[in-house]
Amino acid sequence: KTVTVTSTLAHNRVKKCHVPQATMGILLRSCRAPEKLVKVLTWMGVSVSLTSIHRAIHSLSRESCLDMQHLGQSLLVSYTYNNFDVKL
Repeated sequence: KTVTVTSTLAHNRVKKCHVPQATMGILLRSCRAPEKLVKVLTWMGVSVSLTSIHRAIHSLSRESCLDMQHLGQSLLVSYTYNNFDVKL
C-alpha cells in the first residue's frame, strides 16, 4: 500500500517517475482489461494512459524484433522443428 501511494504521489508530481504505473498499464493490457477500467485507473494515478500503454508495447515489440534479428545474424542460434508424429 505504501509503495502504491508513494508512486502515485511521485507520478502526479514528476511526470517522468512512472515505472509502477507503466507496469500496471502493461499488465492491464495483457489481461485485456476494459478501456473504461484503464481510464479510471489512469485518472486515479495507478496506471498510465491508453496511449502510453500502446506506445510502450510498440517500443517493447520493436526492441524484441531487433534483438531477434541480431541473434539470428550472430549465428549463435539454432532452429528446430517439432513436427515428428508417430502413430503406433
